[in-house]
Amino acid sequence: MNKFKRLEEISRSLVDYNSSKRCHHFSFILYKNRIISIGNNSKKTHPLNLKNRKTSIRTGEDFSDQKHICSEFSAINKLKNMTNIDTKKCVLVNIRYNRNGEIAMSKPCMSCDNLLKYFSFKKVIWTDDNGNYIM
Repeated sequence: MNKFKRLEEISRSLVDYNSSKRCHHFSFILYKNRIISIGNNSKKTHPLNLKNRKTSIRTGEDFSDQKHICSEFSAINKLKNMTNIDTKKCVLVNIRYNRNGEIAMSKPCMSCDNLLKYFSFKKVIWTDDNGNYIM
C-alpha cells in the first residue's frame, strides 16, 4: 500500500466530523518510513506559537490575532518533547481535509514555512486541492 494512503487512513480515523465544522489539518513526521510524531491543528495555543506571525502564503492575509496551533508546530513540539531525533533526517507530510471531508491544499503558512526551514527537514510534502502530493 502507498505510504501516503496509509497516512490518509490514519488521519481520517483521527477526525471527529461531528464535533467541529472546520478544516482538519494533520502533520506526520516520518523517520526511516516510521511515524514518530503526529500533529493536528487546534484552537488551543502555546506560548512559543504566539511569537510566530501567521500569514497565508496564498493570500498574504494576516491572521496572527487568531489563537490556534498549526499542525506543523504541534508535530514538531511533540517530537522535541519525546525524542532527540534530528529533523534533518526526517520527512514531514501535511494532509488537510476541508469541511466536506475531501483532501485540500495543505501547503504550510508563512510562519510554519519559516519554522520548517529552521528545523531543516529532509523533505516537506503537502497535498494540493486535487489530492496530489507536492514536494
